Amino acid sequence: MHYSLEAITLGTIKYGDSSLIAACYTKQHGLQSYILKGILTTRGNKKNSKSLFEPLNLLELEAPKNPSDRLGYIKEAKLNIHYSSIPFDLRKKALIFFLAEVIHQVVKEEHEANEKLFDFLREKLLWLDNHQNISLFHVKMMLDLTKFIGFYPNTNNSSDSYFNLESGCMSSIKPYGKYLEGKIKTLWFSILGMEFGEVWSIKITKEDKKTLLNSVVNYYEIHLQQFKPPKSTEILNEIFKSA
Repeated sequence: MHYSLEAITLGTIKYGDSSLIAACYTKQHGLQSYILKGILTTRGNKKNSKSLFEPLNLLELEAPKNPSDRLGYIKEAKLNIHYSSIPFDLRKKALIFFLAEVIHQVVKEEHEANEKLFDFLREKLLWLDNHQNISLFHVKMMLDLTKFIGFYPNTNNSSDSYFNLESGCMSSIKPYGKYLEGKIKTLWFSILGMEFGEVWSIKITKEDKKTLLNSVVNYYEIHLQQFKPPKSTEILNEIFKSA
């Protein structure tokens, strides 16, 4: 069997009594939605099991490109890479569910190939699976993700007192709109200047971690049309426990 697509699963919704609709971000075609007929029945689907479509799994799919505005179908699916730690680590699973919601909103208009974005997501998911020091991973991931969607913060003049969330630039004068200053502004620019493997070294309180994440979510709300904060309070609370 030839598996023609690399895909990252973003989530599923129930369709009827026995089926699911799965959203997948593919390397070759961007965002694709597939109907998984009969996958919830006791017999199940012999070729595709529900567990394959857990959020942010890395899959290989045998599937044609979807017709415009229609659901596609998957002939067969398999795991491309088996995660070694994510399924068994509550902290990592919490991050996965949170990031799946973020990424789904980021790519919802991406119906064409964006190999650099796909490769970035795949690389960072594998990083998460292979490392234990994951504090602030989600913040770093969201900030670096903005490079691919057009509103990466301008890091020039990082010594200025204010970061204007609306312009994405530093300012020596207090902006009229939403902005960052003080400790949270400093944390932003520290994280932006670090590699993923260095971020864990930042010492931060649970309260500052919550404020920091809220500021990044706010930045997305300002710059990404119709972006909404991830819904699950439980997921966010689980993240904050690992401060």
